[in-house]
Amino acid sequence: MATVEDRLKLALDHHEAGRLAEAELLYGRVVAVAPDHAQALYLWGMAAHQRGDGQVALARLERAYYLAPDIPAIALLLATVRQGLGQPDAAEALYRRVLEMESGHAQAADALATLQERRAAALLEQGHATDALPLYEQAVAARHGSGLAPGPETWNGLGVCLLAAGRNAEAVSAFQAAVAADPRYGEALSNLGGALKAAKRLDEAAASYRQALALFPRIPELHTNLGTVLAELQRPAEALAAYEEAVRLNPAFVGGWLNVGMGRRAMGDLHGAVDAYHRALALDPAFHRAWTALGAALYDLGRLEDAAQAAEKALAVKPDAVEANWNLALVSLLLGRYAKGWPLYEWRRHSRANPLRTFDRPGWDGAPFPGRTLLVHIEQGLGDMLMAARYLPLVAARGGRLLVETPPELAALFQGLVHPGRLELAPTDQPLPAFDLQCPVMSLPGLFQAGLAPIPNKVPYLSLEGLPGEDHRRARWRDRLRGAMADPAALKVALVWAGNPNFTGDRWRSPRLPAFAPVLRVPGAHFFSIQMGDGRRDLADADLPAAFTDLAPDIKDFADTAAILGQADLLISPCTAPVHLAGALGRPVWVILPQIPDWRWGLGRTDSDWYPSARLYRQEARGDWRPVMARVAADLARRAADTAIGSL
Repeated sequence: MATVEDRLKLALDHHEAGRLAEAELLYGRVVAVAPDHAQALYLWGMAAHQRGDGQVALARLERAYYLAPDIPAIALLLATVRQGLGQPDAAEALYRRVLEMESGHAQAADALATLQERRAAALLEQGHATDALPLYEQAVAARHGSGLAPGPETWNGLGVCLLAAGRNAEAVSAFQAAVAADPRYGEALSNLGGALKAAKRLDEAAASYRQALALFPRIPELHTNLGTVLAELQRPAEALAAYEEAVRLNPAFVGGWLNVGMGRRAMGDLHGAVDAYHRALALDPAFHRAWTALGAALYDLGRLEDAAQAAEKALAVKPDAVEANWNLALVSLLLGRYAKGWPLYEWRRHSRANPLRTFDRPGWDGAPFPGRTLLVHIEQGLGDMLMAARYLPLVAARGGRLLVETPPELAALFQGLVHPGRLELAPTDQPLPAFDLQCPVMSLPGLFQAGLAPIPNKVPYLSLEGLPGEDHRRARWRDRLRGAMADPAALKVALVWAGNPNFTGDRWRSPRLPAFAPVLRVPGAHFFSIQMGDGRRDLADADLPAAFTDLAPDIKDFADTAAILGQADLLISPCTAPVHLAGALGRPVWVILPQIPDWRWGLGRTDSDWYPSARLYRQEARGDWRPVMARVAADLARRAADTAIGSL
């Protein structure tokens, strides 16, 4: 009579030969005689699984696993069947059990990793990168732990999740691994470019996009992505070429037209930018970013009412769009619509480009605050701090104690405002004292309804009078200016020709030194440069008159600049911090303004509500400084002649 083992061997022979029906019949007879024969149950379940009957296989394998839970092969096959029946959690637990029994089990590790990768990919497809990330990480760890190599799709998915989490360096490594596994994986190459861009490795990002384009030259999005990197690399002509190639390949590419507009605007082609934005809006009238960009270009063109309407269109689509609200604030303030502009001006708090700091203290709403401490903190530029300083005594009068955050450059100058216990300075190079309320400094004009209520413009509202060492400082700069002048009767003119290049639109507001050539040729004037920063490079190749002295290397802070302005007869400058300083001191200042100036200078006027001592010279055509400099030179010549006559 045949034994159980004989029948099992015969069944296995049928099984290996592919005769599943005969094998299952014999496995069943073995189990009928030996119900606890784990191997027979396992093989019987395997046969059912191989012919596609998952439910039957499940019943047989569950019994085998119950009898022999420490045999990896049984647990692994049961996991496979459960996964096939749509039971991924149960399958995962079994794969992990196999790996506990046999560390590095390649088949279990591969199956577990595949399961996690599928879950992660599904989550990523639904936009849940945060939830997908740990699954991708576990999948990679499982494969590495068993000596297996993750596939390119796994590396790419992991990279996408890491990039979404802000882990840029790790994302770069993941995408590089994807490309190494499949050098023709265009999506990974494109994603690598994005990760390198996020990591500020811009040259490498451009190279990655170019590598992807070499494989797939007709994908518009790749051209656009390359263009964004080239724009950051300050290569606007190349960026524009990439953007325009994208829309050539796909004229219906809405986002591509937006980028074309931005590229043309960067090249100074505002009319071309407007046309591109209109092309985008013709394709999608609800594209709020195109309305926003159109408004900004129209603003630069001086079509202010049209710019306001474009911003309103953007906000009709997306009321919480930060840039559109900010653009509408600027055009409203420039047009003198202060009631509308000041509330919108607070949208700058949400800017991604220049976000304001946040504090765990409530914001000040302008109400009295007796018994509490308010911090007014610095934002934007030093000129804004100087302009808003006029409000600080008014703020202090409403409360208990005012702390004014003060950078080192302004510390000496602001000492004259100090009133112990009422108004005190909080140096930026020291920890902030405790406070109850906070307010960014450029919210003060809005809180005091500037333009709707009279602007406090009694000058000087800043002064160094009476401060320790001030007499010595004044005498030192007086002697310095006198000693530089061959003609003691000459008009003493302080000069600035450029602002901070990081300021948006600086290339339009800063004439630079060569544009001042007609002014520098005016006889009877001695020019004293107080130009700091990037603008000083203009001195290298400049053809300067003999009556020109560079004071900037010896200026330590704004107290020095104030002392110089106190000795000078006049400051000539574009809209820079020294303009605000001169205005705050009540010193004569001629302000050179672009065709579309900063909102605080308004439109049309030659005087300023902010600074009674200022005279405004406005550019007539965008980028053309020649007429305005001719007017400045003519007025300066008359001023110098009057000074010479008065000295006789």
